[in-house]
Amino acid sequence: MLLLDVDSTRAFTYQWIVWRLFGLHPATGNSFWARHYTAYSIAFNVIANICIPLSFYVGCLMSRTLTEFCESFYVAAVIIVEQLKLANVLRVRGHLMNLHAILRQLDKRLQSDEERRIIEYKVEQSRKIFQWVMRLFLMAIASAACLVPFAPDQQLPFPAWIPWDWQRSRHIYLTTICLQNIGVFILAVIALNNDTYPVAYLIVVAGHCKALALRIAKLGHTSDVTQSQTNAQMIACIEDHKTILQLVNTMENSVSFACFIQFVCTATSLCSLSFFAFYVEMSLLKMLHLFFMLLAIIIETFIVCYASEQVTHEGEQMAHAIYACNWINQSVQFRRNLLLMLMRSQRPIGIVAVKTLPVRMRTLVAVIKGAYTMFSLLNEVNS
Repeated sequence: MLLLDVDSTRAFTYQWIVWRLFGLHPATGNSFWARHYTAYSIAFNVIANICIPLSFYVGCLMSRTLTEFCESFYVAAVIIVEQLKLANVLRVRGHLMNLHAILRQLDKRLQSDEERRIIEYKVEQSRKIFQWVMRLFLMAIASAACLVPFAPDQQLPFPAWIPWDWQRSRHIYLTTICLQNIGVFILAVIALNNDTYPVAYLIVVAGHCKALALRIAKLGHTSDVTQSQTNAQMIACIEDHKTILQLVNTMENSVSFACFIQFVCTATSLCSLSFFAFYVEMSLLKMLHLFFMLLAIIIETFIVCYASEQVTHEGEQMAHAIYACNWINQSVQFRRNLLLMLMRSQRPIGIVAVKTLPVRMRTLVAVIKGAYTMFSLLNEVNS
């Protein structure tokens, strides 16, 4: 029977294309692009990760009031976090590439179209999350750009320091707006990649965990398979389970710190953004822009918590699959192997940020509560 062809690494195609365009994934071969990639990478990252962020950092430090600081801080805080995450990507890039070979090996172990459909669904889910988050970020940028034509005086889409007099003439003003929009777009794409690559890897790992559970649940239910063959299948499942646990451990080492700083950024950004929205009178367009920014900040944390929650859930379902297999009619050796896997499956799996905070939906709720606490404190200071 012809089985579906599955490639788990398709889930990360968008991310690796962006990393190559942004100078973080060197091209191979002897082409013009490959020979000059290092120079391109240096030039691009000096602009994207030094010049553009510096404009927002200085603008935040030059704030004259608490409300101005809060308006500038939520943008500056997000940029700082994304730069730290980008540095983390450079640190773990080699580990991520090594995961591809392991995932392809797991793809080869899939034994039915049903298992392959699970992986294919997870791959498409990862790609759709990238697309939907990209649309959300673009709406946030577009909503800021829409503020400019309706502003009572000249203002920039985002609060920032500009090293020239951008209000001197209309030509300079429009040029500055275009340059800032391009810069913000570059930062948004960097943030998009930083936020979605852990999600894609975790969702695919969850898919392989679910496919393995399905395979285990079918063990012993086929009449034309001997006990020794069933035991060999169980041993293969145990090896696959060990591989999945190694994948989760590698992902935890890769994104643990990034998840922690994301939690901190979400809390502080929500606090400053809410404070600004609460104390400043604004137009409907400005409120719409702040809504998109607020939603984008929450979504950044929500998607990684959602993906980690999937891994934990599928890991918990592994024990149910073990009970579902026909272990009663199997050999003693099969039962011993089954007990070994059962003990391993009862340990919760998932991502824990800096060995302290589980990356779960309940942690996101706690972060939002923390943002409200900081908002209350700022409110008391201001009053």
